[in-house]
Amino acid sequence: MNEAQSPCSVCGAWLRRETITFTQTIRDSVYIVTDVPADVCVQCGEQYLSPDTVGATQTLIESGDVGETRQVPVYRLAATAPS
Repeated sequence: MNEAQSPCSVCGAWLRRETITFTQTIRDSVYIVTDVPADVCVQCGEQYLSPDTVGATQTLIESGDVGETRQVPVYRLAATAPS
């Protein structure tokens, strides 16, 4: 993978170009987009998407062109967190 030119804004480490799985929550729906190009921090894992990539993911989600459907569990931390 290629290294990006700018440092991570969270920890200052270098970014590396990777292909990620991006999730987007809109109201009560969770959308998963695979094969998304991103710059990812090698130290803390922060992910950065270009404006063009964000636009492309939004267009894909809005199109409703679903590649597959997955069933995922939902956990509520507040129900298990100590008071």
